[in-house]
Amino acid sequence: MKMINPRRLLILLALFGSTGCGSGTVEPNPVSSEATPAVSKSQIASGFPVTVKDFRGVDTSIPREPVRIISLLPSHTEILFAIGAGEQMVGCTTNCDFPAGTQKLKKVSLSNPGSVNLESLVALKPDLVFLGGDYHRLIGEQLTKLKIPVLLFESQSVADIKHSIRGISRSTGHVKAGEELIKKLQQEITSIQEQIKPYQKKGHPSVFYQVWDQPLMTAGPSSFIGELITLAGGENVFDDVEIAYPQVSEEILIQRNPDVILLPRSKKGRSDPAEVTRKLGEQPGWKQMKAVKNKRVYLIEEDFISRPGPRVVLGLQKVAQVLYPEAFQKP
Repeated sequence: MKMINPRRLLILLALFGSTGCGSGTVEPNPVSSEATPAVSKSQIASGFPVTVKDFRGVDTSIPREPVRIISLLPSHTEILFAIGAGEQMVGCTTNCDFPAGTQKLKKVSLSNPGSVNLESLVALKPDLVFLGGDYHRLIGEQLTKLKIPVLLFESQSVADIKHSIRGISRSTGHVKAGEELIKKLQQEITSIQEQIKPYQKKGHPSVFYQVWDQPLMTAGPSSFIGELITLAGGENVFDDVEIAYPQVSEEILIQRNPDVILLPRSKKGRSDPAEVTRKLGEQPGWKQMKAVKNKRVYLIEEDFISRPGPRVVLGLQKVAQVLYPEAFQKP
């Protein structure tokens, strides 16, 4: 079985939306050049200054409530809006397209998954920038040298999402809203699992999630997508791989014969499950797989399943619905 190399994996994760990027420049947004004021008693009373530990294990001090936030990750942007910090934002990536409020923000385009036009970003005068994981470390180091506070959070599990929400809410002055969001997400996840539990007595359907076709790639059990499959009551046919998004053998996939095949539904890509099933059936060996023969090939909205943020419950529900459709049929 071939495994994707680490460099390709980082690029893949950055493209996910997952993790968010494009190419281009930022429209500058002139602001006042007044000196930064000292921390006041009222700011301390409101919970600032605060120190937040991020993905790197680095402690970052936030002296006052940030009012010029930039997010370079779509999932972070969704968290910011979900906790009520959207009004404090001045910029986000070109891939940050949800919720509607992102349309009003200046768009920051990454020249590649790990770099950004610093001059354009700095022109927005951010007082806090939220970044992703390892592929954003260089950007974080560059901004830190420019004395711009940065926090890096990477979410590859539901537990990571909760950690990101806590860090983002604490650093923006929305601690209560962040805890309420975490509680709501957990309640909804538990509700979905309880709903499908009675239908799991006959066993758990085996699932193959196709991340990419050339080369053939899937989501391993250690990935965010892999965890959603497990939470939704499925068994990953590649549950024995260790890396998150491995390149896999077509021959082994055919041997493992999944009950269900899942693919991401993108805004500009595939959208018709019947057409996808037909095309898969034309590939040597695929038409003999149970998922293709039984027409159990499904498209899941890419943003729901590849953006580890507040809409994680929608992704989980979509997967649970295709694995256990009888659990969601109304009387």
